[in-house]
Parts: sequence; C-alpha cells; structure tokens
Amino acid sequence: MFHPGRVLEVFPSRHKEINSGDASTQAMLDMWDENLITVAVDAKLAATIKKDDVVLVDYTPMADKPAPRLIVTKILKGVIAKNAWSTYKSHHKSKKGGAKNVMQLPQGIRIEQPAQAQAYVG
Repeated sequence: MFHPGRVLEVFPSRHKEINSGDASTQAMLDMWDENLITVAVDAKLAATIKKDDVVLVDYTPMADKPAPRLIVTKILKGVIAKNAWSTYKSHHKSKKGGAKNVMQLPQGIRIEQPAQAQAYVG
C-alpha cells in the first residue's frame, strides 16, 4: 500500500543547519488526507528529492513488525504527480464533507454527528 504526499521540507544529513548521526535523509510531508508526517527517504532518491515534490510513501507492513515501512520510494513528476495528488485530495474532500451520521430521536429531534474518518497509521 502506498500513499501520496507533498514534500514540505527535506532534512538531509549533510546540511549546514543539521547535525546528523547518520547519512540518512528524511522528508516532512503533507499527506493527501491532511496528516503531517516525517519519513525516511530511500537512499537512491535522497539527492533528488526537493520541496513541493509529490512522492509515494510505502505503507506496506514490514515482515518482522506489524508497523508500516514509512519510506519515500518514488518521486512523481509532471502530469502523473498532478493527477495523483488531485485524485486523492478530491476523494478525501468528498469523504470529509460528505455523509453524516444522523440519529433519530423519538420526538423527531435530530442530532448530527460528523462521520468518522477512516483510520490508518500516519
């Protein structure tokens, strides 16, 4: 399973304002469902990832742990990036602003409650 996100900031190990204990790179992402996360960037992509890129984050569970990998595995460009981002965002917007749970009380009084969002790690 993969989720798209937009890069807000890149944290490379070799940066004048970062002291790092390893050579890895992380990225702060605005995810399609409005979550804000910081994940690892695959070493092959570390030199090319930049702010405002649309990326795919690997959410598949690791074999030895029930937790997802949470690593940027692809950087999307051009029309593919634009289409992926807009498709996921419009889907989220329709779910978020769509159906509400309505409880009917005996006297005809209605109490509206927001629909519960689908939960996932992130």
